[in-house]
Amino acid sequence: MQDIREATDTFGNCGRLTRILHAENTTSTQDDLARLWHNNEILSGTALIADSQSAGRGRVGRSWFSTPEGSLLISVLIEVPQELRHNLGWVTLTGALAAQRALQALAIDTQISWPNDIVVQAPTTRKIAGIIGEFIGERDGKLAVVLGMGLNITLADNELPTPTSASLATAGYCTPSRDKIAARYIFELFQLCDRLAHALGNAETAGLLAELNAKCETLKPNVTVNRPRANPVVGTGKRVLADGSLEMETETGTVVITTGEVSMLDKTTANTQG
Repeated sequence: MQDIREATDTFGNCGRLTRILHAENTTSTQDDLARLWHNNEILSGTALIADSQSAGRGRVGRSWFSTPEGSLLISVLIEVPQELRHNLGWVTLTGALAAQRALQALAIDTQISWPNDIVVQAPTTRKIAGIIGEFIGERDGKLAVVLGMGLNITLADNELPTPTSASLATAGYCTPSRDKIAARYIFELFQLCDRLAHALGNAETAGLLAELNAKCETLKPNVTVNRPRANPVVGTGKRVLADGSLEMETETGTVVITTGEVSMLDKTTANTQG
């Protein structure tokens, strides 16, 4: 863990008293917050923003590429009631909803690619942000989750890591300051997490299930979902279910996917790969 200090930037109204930490360089904001929590040095609601990180990661252990100050690299410590134990996946989905809401509030039109990527049409579907949620332990009847987000802000075309990536700049959007985006994201995240906790993890009661279905770009024909240790599923995305899984209609019938990643390769791009 590198030098972490209290942020001196102004983050505006994050919706509640929030402790903001800052690191110029670190390995992983996720690991840093987990370590601080295990050492009893931070409380729920603490956020850490890094200018750059050398070992950032996304879902299923993938690395997350960034350039110094070209991305928003943020992790937030969230503690939720133990009654959410069997619905912890919704904390990560809530992070995706918060990111989409925050960008929409800043006049950036985005959608969610199931389960937790943020995409823009530039002009075809391109990923600009990813969310990762990691359960790190339990204390005093609360479950602790570190929720991380990497958002491409000013990366140029030649800096993007994959053909299916984009940044706010390459997608033609304005590029608000990193702190402005972070403040809005934290505001939305706390509001949605409070709703989820109040509903004891019931995403439908909290209104999150309907909102996710309304903002999910995956609910369309010709979707390919890659799955770990299983064949990809190709079909039409129908809906996100109450447990956060994705229901698809395929040539052989209805399939429910609990773990996977939607491919954003269109036919043209796919034909040029490898």
